Amino acid sequence: MTCRDIHATNAFSFIIAFVSVGGIVVAALIPQWRVTRLVTFNRNAKNISVYDGLWAKCVKQDGYSGCYYYDSEWYSKVDQLDLRLLQFCLPTGLLLGSLALLLCMTGMCKTCCCSNKPEPDLKTTRFLVNSAGCHLVAAMFLFLGGAIAMAPSVWFLFRTKHMNARYDNIFSDGFAVYVAIGCSGGLMLSSLLMMMWYCMCKKLPSPFWLPMNTSVSTQPLTANGFPPLPSMVRNRSLLKPTLPL
Repeated sequence: MTCRDIHATNAFSFIIAFVSVGGIVVAALIPQWRVTRLVTFNRNAKNISVYDGLWAKCVKQDGYSGCYYYDSEWYSKVDQLDLRLLQFCLPTGLLLGSLALLLCMTGMCKTCCCSNKPEPDLKTTRFLVNSAGCHLVAAMFLFLGGAIAMAPSVWFLFRTKHMNARYDNIFSDGFAVYVAIGCSGGLMLSSLLMMMWYCMCKKLPSPFWLPMNTSVSTQPLTANGFPPLPSMVRNRSLLKPTLPL
């Protein structure tokens, strides 16, 4: 396995990251984060469930599938600290995840299109796109995005438990928080897969992240990490000074 080929690890990590980013988008948009169950003992009234989301609030009555009341301006009236924190952290995680997907796609396109071409001269080139470097930076962005989105989501669970201890168990967690936690873990998993691929294929140090599949003990190196050509070795042997007898 070399860094100049697309491996199954790259493909799986990209698919996992893509699905995770889509899941975080869905979790951020739906209002099923915190469910407040309001039970009444009046036979002429129906029980009500209030669904608090990051951007909207939905009030439902038992026996109806749609929202009895839908507040689309809930994002400006949120008075809960955990939801306010999620309003900032989830878009930040989405931004980092999207940048990571773009970098990963750029690296894979570079590998598919230019893996058989010789490396450009680093002294004369003006723009250098490296597949391994793109994947490494994408892995960092994925890990940061997953960590930023997961931390407030986990704290949301503890916050709901604390509120139930104070207000007689009328709150429950919606499935959006579990989607956010699972997709954040997916971002971190894809980041670890990319880093594992990079560590397995990188055999030699290089300032431009050009991993090789050669061995230090068997191949001599030049300044850019490539073994010298046979003609260069022959010329060096001819230029070696001879000692007088």
